[in-house]
Formats: sequence, C-alpha cells, structure tokens
Amino acid sequence: MSTPENANKIWIVVFAGNNGLTHYSYCLAQALAAAGSNVVLVTNRNYDLEDFPAGFPIVKVFSRTRRYPIDVIRYWRLFLRERPAVVHYQYFLKFPAVEAILLNLQRRTGARLIFTAHDWLPHNPRFYHAALFRRIYRLFDRIIVHSPSGFRFLASELGVDPRKLDVIPHGHYGFFGTDSKLTAAVARERLGLDPDRFWFLFFGRIDPHKGLDAALRALAVTGAGDDGGPKPPGLIVAGDPGPHSLEPYRKLIGELGLEDRVSMHAGHVPVPEIQVYFRAADAVVLPYRESSTSGIAHVAMGFAKPVVATAVGGLVDVIEDGVTGLLVPAGDDQQLAAAMERIAGEAETRARLAAGWDSVREHYSWQAIARQTQEVYARVAGGN
Repeated sequence: MSTPENANKIWIVVFAGNNGLTHYSYCLAQALAAAGSNVVLVTNRNYDLEDFPAGFPIVKVFSRTRRYPIDVIRYWRLFLRERPAVVHYQYFLKFPAVEAILLNLQRRTGARLIFTAHDWLPHNPRFYHAALFRRIYRLFDRIIVHSPSGFRFLASELGVDPRKLDVIPHGHYGFFGTDSKLTAAVARERLGLDPDRFWFLFFGRIDPHKGLDAALRALAVTGAGDDGGPKPPGLIVAGDPGPHSLEPYRKLIGELGLEDRVSMHAGHVPVPEIQVYFRAADAVVLPYRESSTSGIAHVAMGFAKPVVATAVGGLVDVIEDGVTGLLVPAGDDQQLAAAMERIAGEAETRARLAAGWDSVREHYSWQAIARQTQEVYARVAGGN
C-alpha cells in the first residue's frame, strides 16, 4: 500500500521522451503541479523538453525500445519503491498484451490506474486489436478521451463501460512559441522559403493515414492567392517518416510539377524549431484519412493558424467548420483543393478563422484541463 507521504502521489507515465505524447504529458503535469497536485512525470531518457521549466520531478526510467524487458523491470522496481497512489498512463509502454500483467500487479498494490486514450486503437489496426484493447481497457479505473467522438467509439465499438469514461479536451500547444520576436519573414528566411508565396504546413509524423499524397494532389490544382500575386500556394512538409519511404511522395511531386512549390524537411523536428515552421506558415492542412486525436491541430490552435482538415475522428470536435477552420470529407481531393484555395485566396476568411481560436481558448486551457483531471483523480481515490 502507499505510504502516508505517497498517498496523494500521482505518476504521469509516458514511454517516449520526444513525441507529442511527451509534450502533452509535460503540459498536463505542469498545470497539475501549479494547481497543487503532487505529480511526477515518468518518461524516457531521450526527454526533449530539458530547456522548458518544470514545476514537478521528472524521472527518466525508460530507454531504447530494444531494451524493453530491462525497462519494465526498472520501472516496476521504481513503482514498488515509490508506491504512487495514482498511475496515469498516456499510452501503453510497448506491448499491451504483456503489459496486462504489469497493470494487474499494480492494481494489487492498491494503486488506481487511469489511461488517456489519445489513439482509440493503433493506426492501421490488425484484426485482433479491437478484442485486445477491449480487454486492456477493462483494467483501468478510469479512461479519459479528448472528444465526444472518442467517448462514442470506446463505448459503442469497444464496449467500454460509459461510466468509466471522462471527456477532457486536449490543451493547446502555445508553449512552443518561446520566441515572440520570431516573425513570419524571419522564419521563412531560415527555412529557405519564397517570402512572397502563400504557404500551407503539413507537420508531424509522415504516416500514410495522414494523407500527404492527398494534400499534394490538392495543391496541384490550387490557383494564386491574394497575398501571393501570380504565385500559387506552396506546401511545407516537416516531420519524421519513420519506417515509411518518402520516395512515393517525391515521385508524386515530380509528376504533378510541384518541385518549386513543396519544401520538404524530412526528419525529427527539434522542439525549439517547431515554432519556426508554424510562424513561417499561413495555414495548416490536416488531410487525414483517419484520426483519433491530432496534437498538430492543437499546435495550430496555439499559434492561431487557420486549418483545412478532413472531417474524421476527433478532428470534428476540435476544428469548428467556418469558425476555426474548414472541414472537408476525407478522400475528396477536389473539396480539399477548394478549401485550400479559399484559405489562400481570401484574406478576410483567414483572419476570421485565426481569430476564431480565441473563442475556444479557455475551453482548451491547461488550467481548465488540470481542474477536470484533478476531479477524475479525486473520484478514483474515492473508489468511483
């Protein structure tokens, strides 16, 4: 059982140290600590927010994924030594089927377990994932989802007890904007971009389900914007392709004649450089084929950038069509192109959509999210 000094200790556990889940965990921990919670961030040794202030302890227990068994042993020993009252997982460590054993062991100590379902199921799910995750979700005392769409999916598609579900929005990522003097002109110069062209941004991990190919096809038929004179808009592509080849995209760029309109920046983007890409861009495009939660939408929110997105998953709950962005059906390249052309060609529309983020800023503030999360912690501590 937890010792008296650990009776209110909360662990926020994120296996990776340098991705969107890490950034979410940092923002949540910072807000919880500011609100008085005794919170510890348990993360990876490749933690990439060292230069950001932290009002909470950070424990780097995980390492490379190939050392997974050693990581789990190290993590379990730390857990037994610290005995936190609440363990709040941001994703599974690596192998959900194996981790069921770990979760059951933690439950036996009296710890209460919470899971935030950022992704309702893995991207490109296999035939057994629904059944596997249905069983795993049952091991948690509470499950947090970021949108009503997530609530409906887990309750109806995976059979999660609705009484165990809490809807708490994903906060905005304005914390990336550390340099208030970084202008669009300076950012474009750093990236080697044409300063007179309208630029869309496709940002983040370049996975097939994110639809970069659709964005390229749509870009190819867009005309000149009102800010760019005779020049049609361009697309900044920035992100890590992971195991996926970029060759199909490069080939498509050549076939569509977009060589001078696409600026490709492949690879991991260091945290300090994130603001450069969002300052340089006029708008953000999210042409996803499927999505649970998109942290990129929340970075766009933090930088007040209008968004063109497909109406899939949790995107429809974050981006309000005509207020903060334009939503189009997934798989419809013509409507995607029309929305991109409208954003590029109508300065008044862009200004209105950018200003629309102000109307929802409080809803997505980390202070509000911390309060709601503390209520979940209080309920699980009380056995509810």
